[in-house]
Amino acid sequence: MRLGFHIALLVAVLAVELVGLGFFVKGFFPYKRSIPGFASVQDQPESVVGVSQQEPLTHQYDRLVIMLVDALRNDFVFGNNSAMAYTQGLLREGRAIGYTAKALAPTVTMPRIKALMTGTVPNFLDAVLNIAESDTSSSLKFQDNLLWQLKNQGKTINMFGDDTWLRLFPDIFSRTDGTSSFFVTDTVEVDNNVTRNVRPELERDGWDVSIFHYLGLDHIGHLAGPDSPLMRPKQKEMDQVVQEILEIVTEKDMKRMGADSSAKPTLFVLLGDHAMNEIGNHGGNSQLETSTVFVFMGQGIRGKPIADKGKNALSALLTNVVPQINLVPTLSLLFGVPVPKNNLGLPLPELISGYTDSERLRLLQLAAHQIYGVVQANDPDVGSIDVGAETAGNVMPNCESDYDSVSMVLRCEYIRALIAHKQFAKAKPGRTTEAAAAAAAEREYYSFMEHANAHLSRTFSGYDLNAMAIGIALFCVSTMLLVALYQSSSSGIANFKTKRIAVSAPAIALAVTYVISLNSSSLIEEEHQFWYHWVQTMFFLRMLTSRHSGGFVRTFFQMCLFRIARAWNQTGQNWPGEIDIRHYLNTSYNRLMWFMVLVTFALFGVCTSWIHRSASSAESARYSQAKTPATHAGRGRYRRRLAYGQRIFRGVLSTALANALVYQMERNAGWQVVGLSKSAWSVVRWFTPSDLADIARFVYLLTFAAVLVGTGCAWLRRRAGCSENAVLVTAALEGLVGLLPLLTLLARPHNIPVFAIFVAMFVLFFPQLLPRAGFNRNGSVAVQTAESSAVEPCLMGWRLSVLRPSKALVLLCIIHASFFVLGNSNSLASLDLSNAYAGVSRYNEGLVGVLLFTANWAGPLWWAAAGFATLVLSAAGDTPVGLQDGCMQRLQSWIVAAHLWQAVTILMLSVVVTLMRTHLFIWSVFSPRYLYQIAWFAGFYLATITAGGTGWLTALLATK
Repeated sequence: MRLGFHIALLVAVLAVELVGLGFFVKGFFPYKRSIPGFASVQDQPESVVGVSQQEPLTHQYDRLVIMLVDALRNDFVFGNNSAMAYTQGLLREGRAIGYTAKALAPTVTMPRIKALMTGTVPNFLDAVLNIAESDTSSSLKFQDNLLWQLKNQGKTINMFGDDTWLRLFPDIFSRTDGTSSFFVTDTVEVDNNVTRNVRPELERDGWDVSIFHYLGLDHIGHLAGPDSPLMRPKQKEMDQVVQEILEIVTEKDMKRMGADSSAKPTLFVLLGDHAMNEIGNHGGNSQLETSTVFVFMGQGIRGKPIADKGKNALSALLTNVVPQINLVPTLSLLFGVPVPKNNLGLPLPELISGYTDSERLRLLQLAAHQIYGVVQANDPDVGSIDVGAETAGNVMPNCESDYDSVSMVLRCEYIRALIAHKQFAKAKPGRTTEAAAAAAAEREYYSFMEHANAHLSRTFSGYDLNAMAIGIALFCVSTMLLVALYQSSSSGIANFKTKRIAVSAPAIALAVTYVISLNSSSLIEEEHQFWYHWVQTMFFLRMLTSRHSGGFVRTFFQMCLFRIARAWNQTGQNWPGEIDIRHYLNTSYNRLMWFMVLVTFALFGVCTSWIHRSASSAESARYSQAKTPATHAGRGRYRRRLAYGQRIFRGVLSTALANALVYQMERNAGWQVVGLSKSAWSVVRWFTPSDLADIARFVYLLTFAAVLVGTGCAWLRRRAGCSENAVLVTAALEGLVGLLPLLTLLARPHNIPVFAIFVAMFVLFFPQLLPRAGFNRNGSVAVQTAESSAVEPCLMGWRLSVLRPSKALVLLCIIHASFFVLGNSNSLASLDLSNAYAGVSRYNEGLVGVLLFTANWAGPLWWAAAGFATLVLSAAGDTPVGLQDGCMQRLQSWIVAAHLWQAVTILMLSVVVTLMRTHLFIWSVFSPRYLYQIAWFAGFYLATITAGGTGWLTALLATK
């Protein structure tokens, strides 16, 4: 009854915490507030020279072609190792103008397309909605954007490629051919489906704007990184598409303009939505992820010719950086449409240099007026500006005087630009003073727009502080309730009778230092260092306080193994490109990597055989002690069935491991690296499903079958007379090994040997699991732990026992450290999408979400299962309350402790992001960290630890 009450109370507390999370997320991640409506000619200001605001804008182009290559990093076009020779030739000859376009975090497709078409700083929550193909809440249907302005002017717009455009602009396109952006294993057909539309669509009449969005280069990055052998051929393929498009539109322009003297040429823009980091991912704000390209081509584009002198002089374009949102006002002015209302970008000077001074300043006035509208919307106190009245005195105001707000300073700078514009209008034509006045007015306009852009990009007025406060209050309530729950458990926080704290000193130190670390953006970026330090510290304390030499040696080997594991993948933000074991395994020692993978899979198969062999030996000894022949004979039937069931379990698990290995070697060409011939590999493939997706599904099916068979074996062990210890311990170890086919299927090949290190570290926790130890004659585990044994002389144990961390505390540190060991970080760029589609033939958000979580949290998931096994192994020696009650009590205490840890974390992180909401790194560091914490809470602590752990142990106990 007491246990049931605790579980019910825990469920109620978690419900309170979930409600609090909902409130806080609603307040912290709202949709960014925007100015309603669409810009029109009627909104334009009167000219300083008295031109009507409704006078049509002069446009330089009739048609627009946008070729967006997903994840096109600037060095892929401008660098020395680029394979885009044709594009580089255009830049060298001055037939194209190139820039490095700076994207803002989050560097994922949906928010970047929004930025490219609206000129705004996108919502951070769009990074989450980016993977939801059915989401329509992020649509731009009712928000002013460049495509709407072009369509409103009567232009026909077509789109081919990433179907994200179709969700963002539902009623814009006339002809479409969308492709899903999330099948990252496809690097060929996803681009062929776009290229097949290029010539037919551009050669036909009746189009004005054509968009081609290519995904293959991005997919190669996700699969194998920017240094993949597939990358240069893909760059060359994109370069050929550039050449084909430019040749077609040039030919069509000559015919159109020859037949119609009023026709204008076509502008062709090559660009990227974001870039990629050194391992091919994106989402964060590192320089590699944010540095993409603009290349403008077509008639009328006149850049400066670049002459190579011993090296690629195009490398100068790598530092010619402009904000990505500058595309919106530039294209708006070039095509004579109003600039979208919420734009924060600036016109690119080189692109509007073809206008006369008078026309160019009028365009800059329109762009500045639009940005001033955003300033006014954010601070209505600045008021509107009457151009005639404000420029009547023709006296430049001093904007360095003491103003009440930044908005008032911006208002002053805008007036200065208008006055400078009027001074140009009054300058006598044909003299140097006119050119100087035009240059001065242009500087004033750009100065105002740059300052306004910097101010408005930092301003975010969409926080709902009331909702955030409610969320924090509910977090406080749930945390206090969890403290009370933990105090009432068998562990407790303090013993009021003895007036002593029951929590160990290492646990207190860990909690205090972790809370402090959450206040620093640098420590959040490098959180892996925190956990690496604490894992080794915990091991050192256990080694120092070990009561016998065997425990000292085993812990020392655990430290050595973890040191190797932490060097496997370099992660974080400061040194992600440093040389690590992963780098060597994927380059110079690629064959060694695949041999390590083969050995790892073989060891996993041996583990299951050893578990059953050790259990069978103990069971045989126990059976020989049966009191009557009838009892022995009755149980003999179940023993035979158990032996058969265990063989089935080993067969299922071995088949799953073999198929996971084949999947990895086929998908990553591992069979070629190890030297297998094509004919030999075809023989191997004859025994597996022919399609990669079918192999992955087969592994999922076998994993589920292993669960069923393992449950059946647990039932047979009880019927065969095995002790409760043997039943639970064997089932726990079977489950631990049974997870490996699934986790290795979803892992990158170089990370597979890391799981072997994990297994070795876990075994060293329990000397009874070493091959020569095994089970006792009564079927239970031979429990002689460092905590209970005093056979060997003390190694200062009596002095330092207060510093000895429990296995549960060490496992907590390892669980979090293992997340980073496999190459993850607190940046969205480290999310590995490549394995989230294993076995998926049709996009399903729920299934892909589960696979994405499983692939990226593989380390913590395995160590969570190791924690459950530790619970059973530790309880196996606690006979006073019975194994069943002992397991349930420990599980309850562990779950409450785990949720108390994450409740304190999410409470403190919520307080920190609230206080830091105006911090420079709020969207690049703190917000991604908060999203990760939500995943830890919902996916790991709630679904895995609470639901999974309780369900697993309950199912085992129910087989009794």
